Amino acid sequence: MDRELPLSAPLDHPCYAGHFPGAPIVPGVVLLDLVVEALGRGAPRRVDSVKFHRALQPGEAFTLRWEQAGPKATFRCLAADAALIVEGNLTFA
Repeated sequence: MDRELPLSAPLDHPCYAGHFPGAPIVPGVVLLDLVVEALGRGAPRRVDSVKFHRALQPGEAFTLRWEQAGPKATFRCLAADAALIVEGNLTFA
């Protein structure tokens, strides 16, 4: 992957109340939103593929790695222990 950026999941987010009470995890849509925001290209036109490998905890740090080729971005999010959290491909306008 060409680029790398350290990120962390928000500690407090309204979605945690229902996802899941007493043992919250970051919903996939919130994680994808963090990725899209970090890429700084606006909303993707299409989510070509996404595979979630493990849950992300509130406040957990992770590393976003990505490469861009024209309108396409391929990304991977890795935990501090280098475990793969999510990977995917997005197409931007």
